[in-house]
Amino acid sequence: MNRNAEALLEQVDAYVRGFDRVSESGRFDDASSDGPVRLLSDRELLEATAAASRAIRLLAAERTQLAGEIARRSVIRDETNLARTMGAASPAALLAQVAGVPREEAGTITALATAVRPREAIDGTPLPAKRAHVAAALNGGCLDVSVAAALVRSLKKVENGLTPLELEGLERQLVERTQEGYTADELLEHFRLVPAYAHPKGNGPKDGELAGQATVSKRKLDNGLTRWVLDLDPLTAGFFETALDANTSQRRFQLVLDDAAKLDDKDLRPLNKRRVDGVQRIAKKVLKIDDGHVAGTAVTMLVTISEEALRRGVGHALLPGCTETISAATARMLAAEAEIIPVVLGGDSQPLDLGTGRRFFSEAQRRAMAVRDQGCAGPNCDAPLSWCDAAHIDPAGYGPTSIENGILLCWRCHRLHDEHGWQVTRKDGRWWWTPPPHVDPRGRRRPGGPIPPVNLSA
Repeated sequence: MNRNAEALLEQVDAYVRGFDRVSESGRFDDASSDGPVRLLSDRELLEATAAASRAIRLLAAERTQLAGEIARRSVIRDETNLARTMGAASPAALLAQVAGVPREEAGTITALATAVRPREAIDGTPLPAKRAHVAAALNGGCLDVSVAAALVRSLKKVENGLTPLELEGLERQLVERTQEGYTADELLEHFRLVPAYAHPKGNGPKDGELAGQATVSKRKLDNGLTRWVLDLDPLTAGFFETALDANTSQRRFQLVLDDAAKLDDKDLRPLNKRRVDGVQRIAKKVLKIDDGHVAGTAVTMLVTISEEALRRGVGHALLPGCTETISAATARMLAAEAEIIPVVLGGDSQPLDLGTGRRFFSEAQRRAMAVRDQGCAGPNCDAPLSWCDAAHIDPAGYGPTSIENGILLCWRCHRLHDEHGWQVTRKDGRWWWTPPPHVDPRGRRRPGGPIPPVNLSA
């Protein structure tokens, strides 16, 4: 039996064993999992879900390998071409037909399969996969197919500007990031920054080209609603997202239905519903401060840039809370704007401590923490800056009111730290959260805050 199939069977067996306790009575013999699932403890339920998910990832990896072989047999330019023989226009079309998946998903799987399947030299000598680190993680059931595909696409965008050794190092670091406990959504956002990591001194974002492609369109719908579609360049998106987040914050605007339904005084509507209120508030504020000639802005942004990039105008800058980068040249122009606060970082990419000895953090300290944490630094939390408070790691009176003892947290993550026993530490410039024993007896730590940048010189 091959190793991949054996690992898959072991994982399925681990899932089945999770139901042994509730099946011993024989009540659920020859029945579906519906009954036993209801009797699982919370911990057993989560463990079973994890086991089933890993089995799915292993099976998806096997399907990816099969898709790679379909692709290999479909590039032959004769009558043995598999896709052509089966009447399909391409390997992806054949996979969609056989696997019963949408064409777009089949295309994603086929593109990934081409990058992770083993290769052969002209003389038949076995060669490793083009993306060997991704292949190893995928075959080990440690990587979801969608995350692996996004990682491969990110590497493809930068491969022409890197040496093979640099590209291999970048791939290795990105795969390591995927195993540190970040959610799939966080990783997909992180991969969008790969071009900036790969080309820190050039070939960065071309703001002029993106600004030229930006559009805002409006359409009246038959039901009376108006649909706005915004395709924004990174700078405009940064302004808009910062303003919208500030006017959608749960802590600033609370929807109280009645005394019996306060539920911690939080607005429990979906985020897309609350954003409508945010857009309305923005419009009202702009009209209120408009003097009839030029509309102003009530938004403050922090533009983070290294000292060298600011001085030379080459490289990239980051808008906290926005996953897009802007060029250093654009950041230098922004430094002259009254509403923009440029934050220059030293060689260690850390802002300086701006004061200690206060019970409450100063505005300068909050801004420095905003640059460092870029939003809530809680475990796997994506709450934006406007939803966060500056919290003490060691409580006030026991620890200083300094940046080193401060962390930006949303109300939910603040309660995890203050009330639910989660411990947070900072090591090598990164936040790590350890849950209490009743949540995870093994004490596996979770990462918090933004995913750190990769360093090709490491």
